[in-house]
Amino acid sequence: MIASCAYAALSTTLAQAQETPPPEDEQSAQVSDIVVTGSRIARPDYVSNSPIVSVSAETIENTGQITVEKALSQMPQFTGSFGQGNTGSTSTGLNGGQSYASLRGLGSKRTLLLLDGRRLQPSNPDGSVDLNIIPEALIGNVEVITGGASTAYGSDATAGVVNFRLKRDFSGLELSTMYGVSDYGDGESFRITATAGERFADDRGRAFVSLDYSNRERASQSERPFFISRDPTASLATIPQGSALFGSNRPTLAAVNALFVGQYGTAAVTGSGGFYSGQIGFNTGDGTLFNTVGVSQVMNFRDEETDEAYINGTGTQVNFGWNGGDVQSDNERYALFSRVDYDITDSLDFFAQATMTSFESNGVSNPTLASNVYGLTIPVSNPFISSDFAGLLASRPNPTADFQFYKAFNITGPRYQRYAYDVYQLISGLAGAVPYRDWTWEAYVSVSRAKFENAQTGGVSRSAVTQLLYSPTGGTEYCSGGFNPFGNNIPSTDCVDYISRRTLNTNELTQRMAEATLQGGLFSLPAGEVRFAVGADYRYNKFEFTPDSQLDLPDGTSDILGYSVLRETGGSVDTTEVYAELLVPVLKDLPLIQEFNLDLGYRFSDYSSVGGVHAYKADIDWRVIDPIRLRGGWNRAVRAPSVGELYAPISTGSVVIGSPSTTNTNGDPCDIRSSFRNGPDGAAVRELCLAQGIPASLIDSYQLGTAQVFALTGGNPDLYEETADTYSFGAVLQSPFQSPWLSDISMSLDWYQIKVEDAVGTLSIGNAIRYCFNNGGNNPTFDPNNYYCSLMQRSSSTGVPVNPSQPLLNLGQFNVTGVDLQADWRLSLADIGLSDEGRLSFAVAVSYLDSFEIQALPGAPTYDYAGTWGTAIESNAGSAHPEWKSVSGVTYSRESWSAGLRWRHLSEMRNSALVTSSTSTSRGVDAYDVFDFNARVTLPGETSLRFTVTNLLNEEPPQAGDTVGNFDTQNYDTLGRYFTVAVTKSF
Repeated sequence: MIASCAYAALSTTLAQAQETPPPEDEQSAQVSDIVVTGSRIARPDYVSNSPIVSVSAETIENTGQITVEKALSQMPQFTGSFGQGNTGSTSTGLNGGQSYASLRGLGSKRTLLLLDGRRLQPSNPDGSVDLNIIPEALIGNVEVITGGASTAYGSDATAGVVNFRLKRDFSGLELSTMYGVSDYGDGESFRITATAGERFADDRGRAFVSLDYSNRERASQSERPFFISRDPTASLATIPQGSALFGSNRPTLAAVNALFVGQYGTAAVTGSGGFYSGQIGFNTGDGTLFNTVGVSQVMNFRDEETDEAYINGTGTQVNFGWNGGDVQSDNERYALFSRVDYDITDSLDFFAQATMTSFESNGVSNPTLASNVYGLTIPVSNPFISSDFAGLLASRPNPTADFQFYKAFNITGPRYQRYAYDVYQLISGLAGAVPYRDWTWEAYVSVSRAKFENAQTGGVSRSAVTQLLYSPTGGTEYCSGGFNPFGNNIPSTDCVDYISRRTLNTNELTQRMAEATLQGGLFSLPAGEVRFAVGADYRYNKFEFTPDSQLDLPDGTSDILGYSVLRETGGSVDTTEVYAELLVPVLKDLPLIQEFNLDLGYRFSDYSSVGGVHAYKADIDWRVIDPIRLRGGWNRAVRAPSVGELYAPISTGSVVIGSPSTTNTNGDPCDIRSSFRNGPDGAAVRELCLAQGIPASLIDSYQLGTAQVFALTGGNPDLYEETADTYSFGAVLQSPFQSPWLSDISMSLDWYQIKVEDAVGTLSIGNAIRYCFNNGGNNPTFDPNNYYCSLMQRSSSTGVPVNPSQPLLNLGQFNVTGVDLQADWRLSLADIGLSDEGRLSFAVAVSYLDSFEIQALPGAPTYDYAGTWGTAIESNAGSAHPEWKSVSGVTYSRESWSAGLRWRHLSEMRNSALVTSSTSTSRGVDAYDVFDFNARVTLPGETSLRFTVTNLLNEEPPQAGDTVGNFDTQNYDTLGRYFTVAVTKSF
């Protein structure tokens, strides 16, 4: 058994799909036929007409992780989707700490997760299911089908289905424990599970319960040298020393140089049209000033190196990096799974099943930044204004006006978010046989709920800070010593407490389901029996979100700097469906046609949100000769917008748009450093920037000064369904040779195309900003009324983008095509004449991505992102789309032990900016190769021991993009070498 299961990171279903059905305890009491994932019809042979992969329980264990996410994300068919690298903060707290599965890079909301063929409780308002609620200890195997399966399972199966098949018929007690730690001494994980089961009532009843506790600790960026080596030239505008911005009401250049040259003894400060945009910084302690990076060099910086500082006189701003971030989030989880089956009569069964999961995860991110739309204002009456600064203020055209102020609030420390989840699902039903032919039926009801709490600490109150800044005493009446914002001064604990805030958001999802199915044989044709399945179901999903009152002020604003206003919201969708499937044997026992079967399906769904929709499928299964089987077909899948997509709260989130240069398309196109302003259309770009609202006095010196904007996102109740057409065609090959060298070889090759129209998604504001300025030919006349331009408004005083919109829309389309190759070769050493009793197993799974085309809006240009890394047009599509992804493995096994080596490969990727700008110099991602080791041994007394080392050579992840120290934690191993040991004992 060890030899057949532990040979690689995954086992192809090629041989299993035709020879090895699921365990007998997973089969109905009335019929010995098997229900294959993707179909509702029980059949005597376990055959899939769609590309299918099966992952064994041993494969999941060999990843050395306490959750199933890594086993899936490492498979070639998947891309990274949150998971253990989900460590940062989110303003809404709707997904922190969760783990998702994203097939074909089409997003977790288009990947349907099932447990024994039944839907799970969604964990996110967009319909995604959190892998943390899967009972890993009970997984028998995981079956993955690529392509639309809406006919069989309804909405959300656009990219495919992941079906977790559980072990069931337990007898006795099984205990298992696991411990893991990284090579850097952090990221510890511990897990203990206990599963007990027994038969009762003369074997008519079967019951078992499984308890699972796991604890995964944080792993820090600061422990890993590749994170510590931050970019020494990365420019940040928001620094703990604070900086003042003046817009068009700027100090005169003469006053600036009178101070810098005459008093500080620096070289003259220069700038196009004046002193940059009037942005200056404040040295800590002595009240002197320095000019921030911009048109001029940095002059008179005197602070010691802090988290962000400057190299004096070089024009370089140094980012020493905030290395308090995590590469692995913590996760403490308690899980309970129980099931009872009872044969009421020989033809009637009862079952009840309960799943309960409670877990908590904590995220940590950089300290609060008061910048951009969260910038502060300070009056000229503030008592902490130095005489040097007062002289500059007095030289402005309006010397008594308030000025804008940016500051990183390192004084309050990093921001922490606690994510607490309680999820349960109760299922109960009956199954039985109809006294006609071999017909069987099943009916069940399900009730479930997911309740999330998101507690945020380390926030800073805008109103409290404003009170301190506008106080004539500097705030001494509010806190001891008052608050001096100029420089990286450390205020009293009393003042830190005065401005610090905690918030709590709650989010609740509920689901109710009822379903009934009937299946069996209808009649016989010359080629075999015609089989059918029919069913009906009802599904109700509800979403309720309650934000903290500090994030939902009566005047429509948020009092917490860096966190957007959040509105209480909610909604519900109910669905009624009927479906039918027909398996028709067409031809049999003819030359080159041993069997030719046709599988037809139809589903009608009536949604309270979008009305009636239809899904279809037509698949073929053609056994040419014994060693060769062809499969494929067409599926029409439909995905209705989820309750979250319809009703999610409008909120603002930080979106990175990059830093501008003359060789890339990053940043704000109006920035004088950008390729847009310095390109052949520079004059047209300048006019468009003026039309958008940048003041004429700033247009020739305008710099955004930050690499991010705060974009608005939220639900859209006017969304309609998206449709997908999936085409697949493949061959399943098994060796016809009798030689022991070749007899146990199997292979499958499948081509697929998934074309999604009216895709529901968020239009990335980074791309929208570029497209407004004709990147990729999207606005050739530089029309300020262009759709992409309409998504952005600018401040009339500073010109910076103010809450640009990332609308949730029915976008244009996806068109994803590729090829999957899977091969297995098993070899008994004794059979080839060696004295060794061992067995070698080789396996490889390779995916080639031929195209990943995205059209942002109907009629807009279509771009192919295959082989690229970076922000795609639709944010849910992920960032990594490698042309080649593979997992290969070799295992040597004997009767009681085995050892294996696995190789994971991702091909290099260009930066996605090259798709729309062939001259861009933005960096992509290098190829990545990682090796893992695993070993198992069976000990006396029904005890087994396993040992794994993931990332055996401690291969560092490749740099992602232009910023040194930036890595893609979703798709690459940022944890480093990791050791795991586990013991299982049965009684």
